[in-house]
Amino acid sequence: MHIIDPRFLIAYCCARLGINSRDERGLTTTEVAVITFLLVGAAIVVLGIIYTAAKNNADSIPTPEQPAG
Repeated sequence: MHIIDPRFLIAYCCARLGINSRDERGLTTTEVAVITFLLVGAAIVVLGIIYTAAKNNADSIPTPEQPAG
């Protein structure tokens, strides 16, 4: 089995689609910053939900009673 270098695959796809990799058009820095901010915010919300669920599950575990002896 032959492993293809990803750089060649990307260059081939760009050539087939007529995309110039040195072109200045595309996302601006502000757009990238906003998208990154939104993704980080979503990750924080998801982690908060997971933490709350895990804490509630841990708090609901009953404490075993020691046998009378």
